Parts: sequence; C-alpha cells; structure tokens
Amino acid sequence: MKKTILLVLMGFSFLGLAQEPIKIGIVNGDVVIQQSIKGKRFFEKFKAFNEKKTEEIKAKIETFKKMESDFQAKAQSLSEEKRQATAREMQNLQTEIKRLQEDAKRESDAMLNEALAGFQKDLAPIIQDLAQKEKYDMVVNDGPGSNFLYYSARVNITGKVIELYDATVKD
Repeated sequence: MKKTILLVLMGFSFLGLAQEPIKIGIVNGDVVIQQSIKGKRFFEKFKAFNEKKTEEIKAKIETFKKMESDFQAKAQSLSEEKRQATAREMQNLQTEIKRLQEDAKRESDAMLNEALAGFQKDLAPIIQDLAQKEKYDMVVNDGPGSNFLYYSARVNITGKVIELYDATVKD
C-alpha cells in the first residue's frame, strides 16, 4: 500500500515537471498612454484646451477686478440706483465666472474620460494579441492602485505594448 501511494505521488510530481511554467506579463497602462504617439497627441490637445479655458476665465476675473476697483473708487459719487445696478452687474459677473469654471472642469473631465475609454478600447485587443502570440498566461496592469511591491523587468511588457500601439497610428 505504501509503495502504491509513493508511486502515485511520484507520478504526480513528474506531471508537474512536464508542464511549462506560468508566464506573466505586466503592463503599465498609464505609461503606455503617456508615451505613445496617440497619447502624446491627446495630451497636447488636452493641455491646449485647458489653457484656453484658463485664459477665458482669467479674462473674466480681470474684468471683474477692474469693475470692482472702479466701483470702489466711484462708489461715493454714484447715486443709490447706480450703485445697486453696478453691484448687481458685479454679482452677475461673479456668477458667470463660477459657471465658466464649473463648465470648464466638466468639459475637461468629460474629454479626459472619453479619451481614457478610447485608449482602453484600443489597447485591449493589442495586449490580448501580444499575450497570445508570446504565450502569456496572464497580463496584469501596474497602474495607480496596484499593489505590486516588486517585479522583474523581464515581465514588464509596457515597451512592447507602446511599440504595437504606435504601429497602429496612421499619419
């Protein structure tokens, strides 16, 4: 009986030797997006959009500051009716500035979220093809929130993914 159990255990141990080791790849999706051609183009466009919105808001703020300064300088000489009208105008301008800021944030967030969803959609088949061609058993994302303490550069396939993604760019 002991010999039979020993033979069965030895048989199972040889089965383990016959299997290929598990191959795992790690890709940092954020790095792919930041360093790829499409990602760089998007972030240039995104930066320009945000700079334009910031300039629009700054111009409104400057208009408000000038109006406020003029109002304070002339407040004593203005009639009550004119003071109230100017105060209302300033309050409306403050509200407009606040709306511009909120709209800019909302548009910026929507633009970023839409782009990230597009990148995810583009990258998923590229990573799957790479994993199948190079026989990876698993590909894991090393981005914000991942808990990797260490991994060898040997398993990092981020560079390969960037190359494959850039190859899809048609100028």
